[in-house]
Amino acid sequence: MSLLLLSLVLPLPQDQVSDRLDALARENQVLNAKIEALADELERRDLGELAPSELTRVAGMGHSASRVYSNDHGTSVGGYGEFLYNLPAGAGNTFDALRGVLYVGHRFTENWLVNTEIEFEHGSTSKSGSASLEFGYLEYLASESFALRAGLLLVPMGLVNENHEPTAYLPVSRPKVEQRLMPSTWREMGLGAWGRKDNLEWRTYVVNGLSGANFDDSGLRGGRQKGSKADAEDLAFVERVDWHAFPGLTVGGSFYLGNSAGNNENLGGSLGTQIIELHATWQEGPWRLQALAAQAEIDGAQAFNQSFIDDPELDNPNLANTLRGAYLQLGYNILASSESSMALSPYVRFETLDTQADLPSNAVADPRFDEDIVTVGLALEPTDGVIIKLDYARSDENSDRTALLIGYSF
Repeated sequence: MSLLLLSLVLPLPQDQVSDRLDALARENQVLNAKIEALADELERRDLGELAPSELTRVAGMGHSASRVYSNDHGTSVGGYGEFLYNLPAGAGNTFDALRGVLYVGHRFTENWLVNTEIEFEHGSTSKSGSASLEFGYLEYLASESFALRAGLLLVPMGLVNENHEPTAYLPVSRPKVEQRLMPSTWREMGLGAWGRKDNLEWRTYVVNGLSGANFDDSGLRGGRQKGSKADAEDLAFVERVDWHAFPGLTVGGSFYLGNSAGNNENLGGSLGTQIIELHATWQEGPWRLQALAAQAEIDGAQAFNQSFIDDPELDNPNLANTLRGAYLQLGYNILASSESSMALSPYVRFETLDTQADLPSNAVADPRFDEDIVTVGLALEPTDGVIIKLDYARSDENSDRTALLIGYSF
């Protein structure tokens, strides 16, 4: 025992002291690493990851709008914005804070989440701007391939309505086909489900119908109810299917079936509205292609127009029986073969839209609404999430336009 006490008191050789100090330093490094890992895990559990390194689109939503799905728990934040300098021929130039958007989502558990988009348009509500809930839904994820959702939903039609971040398409403006025939951004109150199996992806929704009282010769855009005390006397059914044929190529279609009369007595209780569209996207190396064709049928357009004609204080809306439109868009990244992380893409879009393709006998054709548009431009993406677009659009029936747009998403 005395020898043991003596060994503890007497100084150790220098090499043994050094070895013990090195061992303690290594143990301290390991302990610190474990503490940091534990702190990171606790922070993720409490707050969620606000900026996951890689985002994947889910159920047709844009990359930033899908951010909440990248978290196991907690709150996620994303957004996008657009600043537009518009130079229309024969009219005054304008500079506009076109959109500023904030995505906020929260993952309550592995199965339950909420996702929202809050949008500010045109800089201020004091002029022509607005502040809106663009979408907001509660979702139950039964599995990675099936979910139920309810709330203010983006109608799953076309290529732009669900995925409308400025980095998702090359031209400055969204196609007119997806503004007047399918009125992007189109959101309605409802519930539905989405799922995927192998290369197929689908969405099935039931939503409040469009408000037909605001249809006219320019299209269906005025019929959006946007979740604001929506008339739900008539409901609509929407179905979409996409086939991811192989990496880079997706083909699909969707249809909408509903009655747009609602509880408006002047519409006689019937204004059947059917919309069908087919689409394809292809991205391979430097090439980007988007194509879409759509048609809408209105049952009861003649009676609708007559209800306005019979009232001397109202103008005939000249609503059509049939609306048609299509577009083809092609872009090429000329920097794809270089080592640059930038993208510089010339592009062209050919578009045709006729919102009076077939008229009832009491409607008058307006040539402004049967137009062909060619848009050419250049899009610069200096880094992921930033895009600068400059293009020129020529219409055979309406004013030409030059425009510059600066956009971002995160």
